[in-house]
Amino acid sequence: MFKLLVSLVFIFSFSFSWAQKKESVLIYGKVIDKEKGTVIENVSVRINNSTFGTYTDKKGNFEFLLPKVKHYSLLFQTVGFKKEVREVELDENEDSAKLFVYLKAEIYELDAVPVFAHPKPDTIYGSPKYSIADFNFYEDKYLLLTFTKSMEKTTLRLVDEFKNEITKAEVPEIGGEAKELYQDYMGYTNVICKEGIYRVVIRNDKIKLYELPAQDFNALVRPIIDTAGNNLFFSNYSRNFPLFNYYYYNTKDSTYKPFATVEDKPLMDLYRFEYYFLKPAEKLMAREIADENNIDKHKAAAMMTGFTNSMYYTPLFAPLFVIGDTLHIFDHYKNCLFHYDSQGNKLDSVPISYHHPKNWKDWKNHMVKDLTEGNVFAVYSRDGHKYMKKINYRNGKEEGSYKIIHYSADRIKVKDGYIYYVYRPYESTQEKFLYKERIFLSR
Repeated sequence: MFKLLVSLVFIFSFSFSWAQKKESVLIYGKVIDKEKGTVIENVSVRINNSTFGTYTDKKGNFEFLLPKVKHYSLLFQTVGFKKEVREVELDENEDSAKLFVYLKAEIYELDAVPVFAHPKPDTIYGSPKYSIADFNFYEDKYLLLTFTKSMEKTTLRLVDEFKNEITKAEVPEIGGEAKELYQDYMGYTNVICKEGIYRVVIRNDKIKLYELPAQDFNALVRPIIDTAGNNLFFSNYSRNFPLFNYYYYNTKDSTYKPFATVEDKPLMDLYRFEYYFLKPAEKLMAREIADENNIDKHKAAAMMTGFTNSMYYTPLFAPLFVIGDTLHIFDHYKNCLFHYDSQGNKLDSVPISYHHPKNWKDWKNHMVKDLTEGNVFAVYSRDGHKYMKKINYRNGKEEGSYKIIHYSADRIKVKDGYIYYVYRPYESTQEKFLYKERIFLSR
């Protein structure tokens, strides 16, 4: 394990050497009301495909100091104004870019709206010609993975908030069955297929797909959970082992360290006991496999017996969320929420119990974070309905729950206080549509 970690860190150092070799670039500017000519404060400014975001100050100014790349896409949005997307292209000799962004006032025409005892979900997008298998957010638009008959032939579609299809691209059939859209720590959306992985790049509202080496992606990209400044946070999680570590890695000075260990101790005992249930000849074989592969004999035995595919084994689930400059690890085996600073130093811990509902079957080892507001929700399922409980990421307490209206909601994401999901009515000929609901918590 240590050799694997050292290898990973070496590759990380190579992969992120741009952070040291390339110059930084300053992107700054001012946001102005196009009609009045006055500055606008508190405008959200986000860099697409990254974790960078800021707000304009009282004078309408904003600035970013970023690693230099050739192209940036900036999204400007605030209440009362139309969203604006600005594309920035930089030459090699440029070290700054100044922008003056003019926003138009949003004029709302309010139609008669029916009032219901319970608000109805909004249909974001749907078509009678194809189903939506998965989705992701892109700027103020939606990226949809769609199919007609099977996931072996899929299409990526970019649609706007007014249900207009902007562009589309076919996912290469050579990649095999499409599984999901996966957003990596850099903010890129990737199409994960059975036989291939494709990075999605959108320029000037055109979709391009670039094939990535699947083995490298799974080894070097997927383990990285998030970033904070120059720091990366990754794990050596394996679904087939009841223990894993979280690691901190600094891209500037290449320092790294494990800072948290997650272990299901009762499950680990069962895992290790698999060796002692083997017959003498099988124990000998387990030891030989262990020696050949430089692994523990107990691990070899569990592999031989298929223990991790049995009804007695459940993969670990203890997610890490970066909120602000603090790391939050929800350790469901120590029944604690741990807080760490951005260097992986432990700050404190608080007890948690939301993962032990009265009916233990309701808990589905599923949590989501609001992509913009940072709130954390635990997901439960009862009689086919999904329930969301807001968990305070500071004290670990439940702050209310919400029942998703549609039955069997799938691919759940949360953004701006709304739940987004894919759904098709039970026993209906309707294709799968994309919906959203406003979260109204009840005690």
